[in-house]
Amino acid sequence: APSRLTDPATVLPVQIFLWSDQVDRGFVEKTSAAIIVLLVFLLAMNGLAIYLRNRFETRW
Repeated sequence: APSRLTDPATVLPVQIFLWSDQVDRGFVEKTSAAIIVLLVFLLAMNGLAIYLRNRFETRW
């Protein structure tokens, strides 16, 4: 399947959900790490959006 821009954003939450059902200890660590990755990505994208908005904002 061709890779699209939205693939990681849609696949990772589903993977976290699947991992959260596993009882093995390793899956708890994987789930936690994946959630942290999502949070870091979310914060980075929000920071970029704020920077770009301030950079290209038209002053009245």
